[in-house]
Amino acid sequence: MYNIIYLDDEKEKLVQAIIQKLELSGILKIERFRPIPFETEIQHLQEDLGKYDALFLDLKLDGEQEDGKKVFYQAPPLAQMIRTLATESKIPNLPIFLCSTEDRINQTYTKDFTSHDLFDWTFIKDEIDNNTVEKIASIINGYKTIQNTPKDFDTLLKRNYQDIDQRILSRFINEENPPIHEIARYIFKGIVKPGGIMINERTLASRLGIDVDASSDWQRLLDEFFYKSKYTGVFSENWNRWWNDLALDVFEELTQENLPSLPADERVNLLKQFTGLANLHAAEPLKFFSSSYFWNICEITEKPVDPFEAYKIDNKHEPLPWQDYKYVSLFGMLEYPEIASKRGIKIYPDQLEQFKSQSRKIG
Repeated sequence: MYNIIYLDDEKEKLVQAIIQKLELSGILKIERFRPIPFETEIQHLQEDLGKYDALFLDLKLDGEQEDGKKVFYQAPPLAQMIRTLATESKIPNLPIFLCSTEDRINQTYTKDFTSHDLFDWTFIKDEIDNNTVEKIASIINGYKTIQNTPKDFDTLLKRNYQDIDQRILSRFINEENPPIHEIARYIFKGIVKPGGIMINERTLASRLGIDVDASSDWQRLLDEFFYKSKYTGVFSENWNRWWNDLALDVFEELTQENLPSLPADERVNLLKQFTGLANLHAAEPLKFFSSSYFWNICEITEKPVDPFEAYKIDNKHEPLPWQDYKYVSLFGMLEYPEIASKRGIKIYPDQLEQFKSQSRKIG
C-alpha cells in the first residue's frame, strides 16, 4: 500500500467521494489536507513529506473553503517549489500528480506549457477507475526503482544503454547526483509515453499491417514472437511498450524481409507463413485513404495510417529527435469532430490548408 498526501480545497463530501474511488483497490491510502498559506504549506511539506510515497494536488487550490478560508496560489507554483526543494535535498523526491476536472484541465493546464514538466501524470477526477490507480502505482514504483539505481540506465531500461540513442539521457551521465524527478521525467515523458524509440500496441500492429480487432491470433503473436522486443523497464507495468528497432528486427529475423518496404497484406501474409498463426488479418486503409504502407495510427480512430496520407497533429512543440509526430486521419476529423474537440486535436499549421481543401472537396 502506498501512502498519499492529497491537497484539495473542495468540499469534504466531494473529496471523500474521490478518495473512496482511489482507495477502493487497496493499493493507495490517501490522507487529505486543505490548502494553507503558501509558506506555511511549504514548511508543512518539508516536515511531513517523508511519510508519504506521492503527492496529489488539485489544480485550483485557491477556491473558498468550507470554513471560509482561502489561499492565493494554485498547484503549479507549489509544485515548482517542491521540485526546487527536492533538488536541494531538503525534501524527498516524490512523484507529483495533478488531479482536476476535465474543464479546468482544458481551460487552464493544457494552455500553460511551462508547468507540464512539474507533474508526473494528470488524471481527471470524474474518470478515476482501477486503471487510474494502477498507473499511479506504476509511477510511484518507478520512482522507487530509480532511487535505488539512479544512473544505471541498463538496469532501469532493462536494455544495454549503448544500443539506443544516447542523446536521450546524456545530460545525466556526467551530472553528479541528478534529481530523481528529472531522471523519472526524462524516461517516462521522453521515452515511454511518446511514440518513437518505443511504440504502443496499436502502433506496433500498424507497423505489422495487422487489424487487431479482426485478428484473434494477435495476442499469441505478441506473446510467442514479439516478446523479445517488449519493454520491461521502469514504468512498464501499466504502459505497454515495444522497442521499435527490436520489433523490426524480429520481423526481419522471421521473414528475411524489410518491413517498411511492404504493404500491409504482404507483411501479414509473411507473418502467417512464418509463425503458423492463421488468424491474422491485414488492416484496410481508412475511408478517403488508399495506401496500406502503414506506420502510425490515427489518434482519433486508433486505426493504422500511412503518415504520407495523414495529417500531423499540432502539439505546440516539436518532438525530440527520437520521438515521432502524432497523426490524425481525414476520416477521423470529419467523422468524430467531438472527439477531436474534446482532446484538443488540431492540424499542424503547414498542413492546415491542405486539410481544409480536402475537407471542402469531400463536403
